[in-house]
Amino acid sequence: MSVYDPEIRRNGELKMKCKACDAELEEGVTLCPNCGFDNRPGEKEVVEQPHDDVCETDVSEELTENTEADAPMGDAPEGTIPEESAEKTVEQISGDQGTPSVEGKLSAGKIALLVVLAVAAIAVVVALVVGGFKGKNTGEPTSPETTTVPVETTEPTIPADGNPDDATCKGTYTVTDDEILAQHDAVVATLGDAKLTNGELQVYYWMQVYDFLERYGQYAAMFGMDINVPLDMQKSMDPALTWQQFFLREALNGWKNYKALSMKSQAEGFVMDKEYADHLEKLPTNLEETAQNAGFESVEEMVRSDMGAGATLADYTQYMNDYYAGYLYYGSKMNEMDLSDEEIEAFFDKHAEDYGEKGLKKDDSKLVDVRHILIKPEGGTTGENGMVTYSEEEWEACKNAAQAVLDEYLAGEQTQERFAELATKHSQDPGSAANGGLYTNVGQGQMVKSFDEWCFDDGRKAGDYGLVQSEHGYHVMYYADSRLVWFTTAMQDLLTEKGNEFLNGVVAEYPMEMDYSAMALGLVELAK
Repeated sequence: MSVYDPEIRRNGELKMKCKACDAELEEGVTLCPNCGFDNRPGEKEVVEQPHDDVCETDVSEELTENTEADAPMGDAPEGTIPEESAEKTVEQISGDQGTPSVEGKLSAGKIALLVVLAVAAIAVVVALVVGGFKGKNTGEPTSPETTTVPVETTEPTIPADGNPDDATCKGTYTVTDDEILAQHDAVVATLGDAKLTNGELQVYYWMQVYDFLERYGQYAAMFGMDINVPLDMQKSMDPALTWQQFFLREALNGWKNYKALSMKSQAEGFVMDKEYADHLEKLPTNLEETAQNAGFESVEEMVRSDMGAGATLADYTQYMNDYYAGYLYYGSKMNEMDLSDEEIEAFFDKHAEDYGEKGLKKDDSKLVDVRHILIKPEGGTTGENGMVTYSEEEWEACKNAAQAVLDEYLAGEQTQERFAELATKHSQDPGSAANGGLYTNVGQGQMVKSFDEWCFDDGRKAGDYGLVQSEHGYHVMYYADSRLVWFTTAMQDLLTEKGNEFLNGVVAEYPMEMDYSAMALGLVELAK
C-alpha cells in the first residue's frame, strides 16, 4: 500500500498487524515501522489486499455482478469466460489478486490445488478484459462493512416438488464414500459427443466452492454462507437453491463452457503453445511434489481430501486439460478482435444512460500507466506514539540513493523495458517491484498526493521520468501511458460483449443434456 493514499480505509478494529503491509506491530504502536502507515482506528480503514493493491472494491457489488454474468463459473443468460490477465488493472485486482482468505480454514491440500490452478490461470497471457458495464443491477449492493445475512439452514430432504430438470432435483446430492465410489463412472451430462462423469463433476463442483471461498471467504457470512454448516443445509443467495445446488449449477455451467470451447478448438485445429502443453504434461509430476510438500502420502490422497472420495488424479487432470484448451482458444479469439474508435464511441453512446448512473461521462478524465522505483529512507527515530521520523540527513541520503538509480537509468538505454528491469532490481515497493514497478489503469486521486500530482500533471507525456518525494520515501518515476476513462471502459465492455456473443455461439453448437438424478457429490468437510 506504500504508494497509495493512507486515508483510504474502512471501518474495523485495530489489529496487531499493519493493515497496509501486514508487518507485525508492537503492542500499543499504531504507526507501521515498515511502510509508515498509520493504523489508528478511524472512520475508515485500509482495504486489506495483498501485494499492495490499489482499488477500493465493494465485494458485494463484485459478487453480484460476477454471479449474474461471469460464466463459465456461473449460470448466466450470457456465458462468459473468466476475465483474467497476467497484467493486473485497477478493476481486476480484487478479482484474482486481492482475494480474501478463509482465515486458515482450508487444508494445505486445498490451498495447494488452488495454487496449481492459479498458476495456470495467471500464465495465460491473453487479451481478456474486465466487464464494467453489465446492464442495470436488480438492486443496490450492500456493504460488507454493515450487512450480514443470517445463515438459513434447511433439512436436506428431497422436496416433493423438486424439478428433475434443474439443480433442485434433489434436496441433497451428498452420498457416502462407498456410494460415490460406486457411482464414479456414471454419466451425468453430455455435450455433443463429450460425457461428464460423476468423477469429473466432483472436481468442477469443489473447485467452484474453493474459488468462491478464496475470493470472498472472509465475507462469506455476508452472503449467508457458513463453512461450518453442510452446504446442502443452507439457503444460498438464490433463495430457491441451497449452496450445494447453487455450486452444482455453476459447476455444470463451467463444464459446458470449457468443454464446448475445448471441442471447438480441436475442430478448428487450434494448437496450444508449447509452454502450456509442457505445463499440462508435467502436471501429474508437479502435483506429486505438491502433495508431498503438503504432507500427503500420494497425490491421489490429496485429490480425495480436497474433492471427496469420488475424485481421482485423472479427473483433475482432465479438468485442467479442458480448462487450458478452452481458455487459450478463447483468448486467441479475443486477441483477434480489432475494434475501431468509431465502434467504441458508438457503444458508449448507446449505453450513455447506464454509464451516467455510474458517474462515467465522456470527458477528459484519464487512466495512467506508471512505473516507479521506491527508495525508502533508512534509520529513523520511533517516538512514544509509534511515529517514525527521519532527520534531514537521512532524507538527503534517501534522495541521493534514488538519484543514483535515476542516473543508472539515464546512463543506459532509456526505454520502459530497461526501467522495469531497474525497478525489479532496486524498488522497495513490494506491491510493484516484481512487476517492473508497474501500476496500470490508475485513476486520479488513488495515489499519495505528490505521486498523484506528478502522474496527472497536464504536460505529462509518455517517457517522462523524474524524482518524487512522499512520506514513504523517494520515487523514481516513469510515465508509461494514458487513456481516457470513458473510452477505455467502453472498449473493455464492448470486448466483453463480443466475447459473450462468441462464447454463446460456440456453446450453441454443442447441445447439453443433464441427468440430475444420476448426480452425486462426495462429502468434504470445509472447516477442519
